[in-house]
Amino acid sequence: MDREIFERRLIVLLTVVAGLLGILALRLWQIQIVQGDYFLRLSEENRLRVTSITAPRGLVVDARGRPIVVNRPAFTVALLRMELRRPAQEIPVVARLLGMDPAEVEQKLAQAQGRPFEPVRLRRDVPKAVIAAIEESRMDLPGVLVEVEPVREYPYHDLAAHLLGYLGEVSDRDLRVLHLPGTESGELIGKDGIERTYDRYLRGRNGEIQAEVDALGRPFRTLGTVPAVAGDTVVLGLNLDVQRAAEAGLGDRLGAVVAMDPRTGAVVAFVSHPAFDPNLFSAGIKAGAWNGLLKDPRQPLIDRALQGGYPTGSVFKIVTASAALELGLVNPQSRFYCPGFYNLGGHVFHDHEAHGNLNFLDAIAESCNVVFWTVSRPVGPVHLAEFARMYGLGQVTGMDLPQESPGVMPDPAWKERTYHQPWYAGDTLNTAVGQGYVLGTPLQVARMLAAIANGGTLVTPHAVTEIRSPDGRVRARIEPPSTGRLRLSAQTLAVLQTGLAAVVSRGTAASIQMPGLAVAGKTGTAESSHGKPFAWFAGYAPADDPRLVVVAMVENAGFGAEFAAPIVQRVLQVAFEIPPAGAPHP
Repeated sequence: MDREIFERRLIVLLTVVAGLLGILALRLWQIQIVQGDYFLRLSEENRLRVTSITAPRGLVVDARGRPIVVNRPAFTVALLRMELRRPAQEIPVVARLLGMDPAEVEQKLAQAQGRPFEPVRLRRDVPKAVIAAIEESRMDLPGVLVEVEPVREYPYHDLAAHLLGYLGEVSDRDLRVLHLPGTESGELIGKDGIERTYDRYLRGRNGEIQAEVDALGRPFRTLGTVPAVAGDTVVLGLNLDVQRAAEAGLGDRLGAVVAMDPRTGAVVAFVSHPAFDPNLFSAGIKAGAWNGLLKDPRQPLIDRALQGGYPTGSVFKIVTASAALELGLVNPQSRFYCPGFYNLGGHVFHDHEAHGNLNFLDAIAESCNVVFWTVSRPVGPVHLAEFARMYGLGQVTGMDLPQESPGVMPDPAWKERTYHQPWYAGDTLNTAVGQGYVLGTPLQVARMLAAIANGGTLVTPHAVTEIRSPDGRVRARIEPPSTGRLRLSAQTLAVLQTGLAAVVSRGTAASIQMPGLAVAGKTGTAESSHGKPFAWFAGYAPADDPRLVVVAMVENAGFGAEFAAPIVQRVLQVAFEIPPAGAPHP
């Protein structure tokens, strides 16, 4: 009896052992055969680490080859999710060392959930003292990775900031929407300005290092390296000296300055003030700094040269004069009388002074509103809009910068469509002198003036002139085609050029005459409902062989001749190496 009991118990025991051995065998089969590749990869990832080498972005240089945007080495701290042993303890320590909220670190890790083997960058441009503290805590932080990466540096800070743009971290959405081959989430890409437009040239190609690491995640042997390839160099049409002169001329006032070669459309200076320091974005902008920029009442992120829509004031009289001349309504010697006001159905429009008897060329030189109100009636609003659009007003110029504003060029159909109101004769008078609904950008005005200066070609403004490889070879020349010709006769163009030269030689801008340099241009004073008028001056030089167009606009300053024309004068003095009045000649 005892033997039978013993045998039954033995059979049960053997059955249980056999079952356990079967389960163990099944599990071994599952691990080695079914999931073998997965665990092999996991073990390799634990033993081998492949680290990306961030490629240095390409340099940005001015027309003379002087660097305006460069790179410098800096420390970046990242986390390797798979090497974190005790995330609940390690994450707060890392956050404290980096001055971050643990929730922010958790959020970055959550965003990289689908990429468990890629480093998650927490902070760039980390101070050396923080790096030293991390290394001291290395035993407790096996999943923390310290890398040396190139960081974008703008040595002139806010100079030409709106043209240069800034960087920002690429998001998962960017990777889905944009075509960014070889780009990883968390990398920095161009978000505005030429950093954005020419990002595909500037970004370069990342490399990688494959290394063996110890139990603490410290590399002890390099197995292979694929070197990073630096991005291309972007050459601007901008002249650093002219840019500085434009910035200094505008000073701390709100406004914009654009200088452009009328023959090619290459932008030589590009100022919007107030500006911002792109260095704030180089390592990822902090929330406080970003909110400060957004809440600044002076709106430093708005590019006033490209995006600001302003009443153009008397600069628009170039359009009105073109229409009146081309339609045969006036000629240079047509006579007018200006009593200082214009009566329209009992409503009096006041000029800035009574000019008395004058001809049409005098009216351009003296910027007589009465004459342009008078000729605007037979020209009519449809023709005014037609000639303005011929000059490119009311539409983007096509410059190689993002988010350009088209401005507004009104006509009766536009007003009906926008405000559901009829067009009045007073609207025509306002339009003729660049008031009312007319809104233009300084860049549009620069292109308009360039078309007169160069004999009728509507050039396409562009910031970049060449793309060069890191070793200096020219990869591409940026020469955008013109967008057409002005539909003006040679006689009309000649009258306009003569009238604009008279503005400086004997008219409203006579105060900016310079020895040895003949300048042509047009002053503008645009009334504003929010303070003093906007001051404009648009000029080009030399008047007989134009090589530079300069437009200055100052918000709520006063008369264009007083506040905008001296800025243009200062830019031209530097561009053509003319010493200021009273300065000793070299």
